[in-house]
Amino acid sequence: MFSQKEFIDVSRKFVCVRLESYESKEHQDMVRKFLDGRFENTAFCILAPDGETQLSGTGRGPEQALRRGRGRLDDENVVTKLETYASDYRTKGNPDEMVLQDFHSFRQALNVASADQRLLVYAVGPESAEEKLRQQLRPVFASKEIIGLFHLDFADKEKDSKWTSTIRKSSDRDGIYVIRADEFGQSGEVLERLDLATDPKTITGHLLATNLAFSLLEERKDYASHVSGGRREGIHFENGMPYGEDRDGDGEIDHRGGMGKGKGGKGKGKGRTPTE
Repeated sequence: MFSQKEFIDVSRKFVCVRLESYESKEHQDMVRKFLDGRFENTAFCILAPDGETQLSGTGRGPEQALRRGRGRLDDENVVTKLETYASDYRTKGNPDEMVLQDFHSFRQALNVASADQRLLVYAVGPESAEEKLRQQLRPVFASKEIIGLFHLDFADKEKDSKWTSTIRKSSDRDGIYVIRADEFGQSGEVLERLDLATDPKTITGHLLATNLAFSLLEERKDYASHVSGGRREGIHFENGMPYGEDRDGDGEIDHRGGMGKGKGGKGKGKGRTPTE
């Protein structure tokens, strides 16, 4: 559903927030709030512009949260429901004021870019220049040509100091890097580097050209074979938060080995492959 044109078009009428539930306790607490104290991998809810008032129900996805009564909505009715919510609120402000994407860490950004098969735009510069850089990039990532094509991350010089060790053709120089992640998001390669002072129009042109070349080379992943391949190669992504879910809502992660353990099982939880 999420890749359908109709769903993408209606999503443009919302501020879409992707919770990083395995990298942040704060985000896990938000999931628990939506799921009555339980913690599961994801939760879906529509909020009013105040960021607090719930307009919809909650669930693992929109087909559950937007339904009335039992069961799930089909894709067409999900889009219709979203259109109804959007029609109640008029968009205010300028797209150039949008909040830009920024991950908890470079390693997470690279991993998600690999999973979504997008190029990663990685902005590296002095902390004193970050706000100016954000202003420079806002019109780029708000433009119709670019929106939705890339992931974006801003370097944390302390937390991400070793990012060059896993990326081919990288350097210690400040700049706007366009990076192609490897199959499992463990390493990657710089395809292009632009100076921080590059104007938005030039940045847009370079990004579009690089993405076109990338789209001709990147083959669409098959989920099942990708996950099994990662397991065979022993690929593991260490999350910032303990892996697992708390489906009984007791405040403790229910560690289960594979599919065999039920509530409260004491089996050791297995980390997922990066894009699972």
